[in-house]
Amino acid sequence: MHQQSSPPSLDDAVEKIQSALHGHQTRLRFKTRAVWRIHEKSAYSNEETEEKNVFEKLLKASDTLSVSDTKLLQKPGLPVEEKELLRLTNPDNIQVECNYRGLRSTFADLIEGFQRGQVLHEKYVYVILHQARVILKTLPNVNRIDLSHLHHICIIGDLHGQLADLLHIFNANGLPATHNPYLFNGNFVDRGSNSVEVILLLLGVWVWVWVAG
Repeated sequence: MHQQSSPPSLDDAVEKIQSALHGHQTRLRFKTRAVWRIHEKSAYSNEETEEKNVFEKLLKASDTLSVSDTKLLQKPGLPVEEKELLRLTNPDNIQVECNYRGLRSTFADLIEGFQRGQVLHEKYVYVILHQARVILKTLPNVNRIDLSHLHHICIIGDLHGQLADLLHIFNANGLPATHNPYLFNGNFVDRGSNSVEVILLLLGVWVWVWVAG
């Protein structure tokens, strides 16, 4: 005699629904992780490409931004004070010790090294200062900015030599770029304990953005 099976109880139905839902959520989590990994690889690849393009631009602009002070000193008509400044701060005359394993003047090295409390060699400090000076001498005292084509702009208040604040700002808003502009109000140094690191980072990223743009 055939015995008819009893219909599933409400508890059984709930258990099956919960099991199916759990399986769906697990698959969704795996899918989300996979998509995120692909996104990270793609973003990293794009960043590498952008950095490579900027690096190539830096190489092409190196003759303009890193003109040898020794050659500049030979330029006729230089004022006496200009010659003295170039002579005293000439990176060509500063030797890097063979056992130096510290930072170089690339922007990525500066951020990573300053976070670890490393010190930049005097030669590379002068390189950054001279690169920024070459650009500054071509600009007027007051620069007008056209905001009509910008989607946003990050306006930053006084830093007062606080390196941790500057790194937090870059981490929260992204590094300065032509598509991610910053406006700093000033007061970069004094009071804080990392005034030198702050001004070197700002000048370094400014040169980087200038060349990239």
